[in-house]
Amino acid sequence: MPALSDDLTSAPADAAPGRSLSEHLAALKRRRWLLAATFGVLLAATTAIALLLPAVYKSQATILIKEQDIPQEMVRSTVTSYADERIQVISQQVLTRATLLDLVDRHGLYGRARQRDTSEEIVDRMRRDIRLAPISADITDRRTGAPAKATIAFTLSFESESAASAQKIAGELTTLFLNENVKNRQQKAAETTSFLQDELKRVSEHISELEQQLSDFKARNQGRMPDLSLSNVVASERADVDRARVERELSFLSDRLGQLQAQLAETRPQAPLGGGALLEPDDRLRALQLQLTTAQAQFSEDHPDVRRLKREIERLKAGVGADNGVNAGADDREAALRKVEAELAVLRQRYADEHPDIVKLRRTLAALSEAARLAPVAATSPASAAKPAARADNPLYLALKSQIETGTAQIDSLRTERRELLARQAQLGLRVSQAPEVERELLEMVRDLESSRARFRELNDKSMQAQVAEQLERTRKAERFTLIEPPVFPEKPNRPNRQLIFWMGAVLSLASALGLAFLREALSGTVGSPRDVVRLLQVPVLAVLPAPPRPVRHRHWQWWSLGLGMLV
Repeated sequence: MPALSDDLTSAPADAAPGRSLSEHLAALKRRRWLLAATFGVLLAATTAIALLLPAVYKSQATILIKEQDIPQEMVRSTVTSYADERIQVISQQVLTRATLLDLVDRHGLYGRARQRDTSEEIVDRMRRDIRLAPISADITDRRTGAPAKATIAFTLSFESESAASAQKIAGELTTLFLNENVKNRQQKAAETTSFLQDELKRVSEHISELEQQLSDFKARNQGRMPDLSLSNVVASERADVDRARVERELSFLSDRLGQLQAQLAETRPQAPLGGGALLEPDDRLRALQLQLTTAQAQFSEDHPDVRRLKREIERLKAGVGADNGVNAGADDREAALRKVEAELAVLRQRYADEHPDIVKLRRTLAALSEAARLAPVAATSPASAAKPAARADNPLYLALKSQIETGTAQIDSLRTERRELLARQAQLGLRVSQAPEVERELLEMVRDLESSRARFRELNDKSMQAQVAEQLERTRKAERFTLIEPPVFPEKPNRPNRQLIFWMGAVLSLASALGLAFLREALSGTVGSPRDVVRLLQVPVLAVLPAPPRPVRHRHWQWWSLGLGMLV
């Protein structure tokens, strides 16, 4: 009874919801054959995978990005892209489809895969086998002084199932990278130089066009340039002074000519035969008639001077004779008309038409013209018609006539000079007035020309620098890729790591076997412990009877089967 009591009191403790270690071990013991079979199969599969995976060899080269030998302060390169960017660009240029297929054909890569895969798949597989990895370092930025990362080198590797192929392909890829870098840098430097030279040529042609336009502009605006403005003003003032002088001389000569013509009108062409008064009666009559005509143009008929002149003319006509008086009056009127016309022409050049002197001379000219029109024409006898005209031999008359001709020539010359001075003064004034607009257009052309010349000088300096940079690239003194570790023959495969695969497979096999065993135990529905009885029957367990012992011979057979399975 005490034993039974102990079993009854211990049953509730055994019926606790959680499983103990002994129960787990008992479950594993019950599923030992499933556990062993699962572990053996998975371990064998893992071992087969580790042993059957093909060996992959890797050959790697290290390329250093070396800075240019000459300091950048002295010679600046025209290739300004960053190293990592340039590496990616070169990678795209080198790893083209044509290049990779050529390498595959020449080295016989992917022999069996090429029989079933397309060329695109082969190219993609080779690109995956190529590894390009940059090597960065912490540096200090020279411009800002801040810490930064810079690519100082990069590695280029190739993986292949053949060690020799891996080394050869890696070497050829390295050579392609180095050559492509040199080619790209030289090409960029040459393109920069060519572009600057073309731009320099274009700017030079533009400068030539601007210079030709400026030359044509100066030719069209000769005398109106801004640098001649002061001289044009001075020349205009000098022309104004000369014009004033000519006006004074012209006025003086016109007055003098009028006086000479008046004296000539009062002088007989023929000299008198004897001594005595200068004027004969007929000359006196002509002078009086001329004075009367002038007075009638200025005064009325009741004026004392008009009456006096009429009385004197009547007396002289009675003494000289009607015919002589008529002929004399006609000659005097012609001379007076010429004199008045000359004076009127002189005054019109000096004053306006409304000036009192001009109005007075116009009335006089009209009166003389009317008198000449109304004067009776004298009958000419055959004797008088046959009589030749008397030749002028009066020295005073000839001298006056010569002086009048000289004065007329001088007046014509002065008038011509005045017209020239007026034209020159107008031209100079036009030049002075147009000078600001000409200066504005000239400044625009000069500014454009100076800007183009400055652009030409700048491009010329850049072109020379580009030529030096191009020579720097050609001599390989600029930044370049340097092979510091060439690809070597791989002595052992890079992958797979067979030991790691085996041990990881063993761990995974054991975990899978344990999981499968516990899962099979949970899904079996059998009773293997007091806990299962309590869970199913909802009654306490009174006692647990031990299982009968199995024969030793049967246990030995199980152990031998398990060992043989693990060995296989």
